[in-house]
Amino acid sequence: MSMEPTGERDSDAYSKKMLEAKDELGQLQAELNDVLVRFCLRALRVFQSTRPEPLRPGEIALIINNELVKGVLYDLNLQPSIDAIAKAAKEAWAKEQQK
Repeated sequence: MSMEPTGERDSDAYSKKMLEAKDELGQLQAELNDVLVRFCLRALRVFQSTRPEPLRPGEIALIINNELVKGVLYDLNLQPSIDAIAKAAKEAWAKEQQK
């Protein structure tokens, strides 16, 4: 796929749009963090359900690290996940452009 320019770019307009989009980026990052917290809470609930005593702080830290680093984030970086996300983004973009 070629990314050759198709015409003049307005760098001032681009800079302005990037500044405007900064708030949206912050909001999206907060939403992503909320989803990752939900993954961690799910994992903690599962582990806690298997024993009567509360999880210890070290166990909580280990479970969270494993859920994020070896679980969710690892899975998201696998090529099938990347391909699925890219496909969904392309479809959403095409749909947005039809409006």
